[in-house]
Amino acid sequence: MEKKKKILIVHNYYQIPGGEDTVVANEQRLMEQNGFEVLLYSRNNSELKTMNKFKKFFLPITTIFSIKTYREIKRIIKQNKIDVVHVHNTLSLISPSVYYAAFSTKIPVIQTIHNFRLLCPGALFYRDNKICEDCVDKGLKCAISNKCYRGSRVQTLGCVLTLKIHRLLGTYKRINYICLTEFNKEKLLLLNKGEKQVIDPNKVFVKPNFK
Repeated sequence: MEKKKKILIVHNYYQIPGGEDTVVANEQRLMEQNGFEVLLYSRNNSELKTMNKFKKFFLPITTIFSIKTYREIKRIIKQNKIDVVHVHNTLSLISPSVYYAAFSTKIPVIQTIHNFRLLCPGALFYRDNKICEDCVDKGLKCAISNKCYRGSRVQTLGCVLTLKIHRLLGTYKRINYICLTEFNKEKLLLLNKGEKQVIDPNKVFVKPNFK
């Protein structure tokens, strides 16, 4: 009898529920119906409301890399003999450290792209009631001056540092990506617009959401 594949879904819920949450629930149910064993690791940004001042002080650092996430994901992978880690959202409590937990255990990691966050801290390519791709054309510093994430220069800086550091480390080049449309794929590949390749085009695939 063929062994069931074990999938670890990783998702950081926003304070306001959205479409990403629905996709996570639907995909988990679909995979289970098709014989996969699925585990869910999640955090919720509502935790920020009750977080003490000490943890809030270090939030800009843990947004870039969370030791807590790294240890917990690595433990789950080993204890449950996970075959694939499928990430949906990492902002802001989970952080890209989830990728490194997978890398360290030599488990493939997939990132579903629900928005344009890897290129635009505001995630939407939209500002002041018009399309904006300044962060692609002029650099991520544009987002800081315009306070593109939650109207906060400090929180936007945290997003920008996360993107800059993990681009430099080559984190995103080691990941497999699922884009929802060809348009999303084209936009994601704009990460390779400069001299350095940020992601591997051969690891980017298109898979639409289902109803």
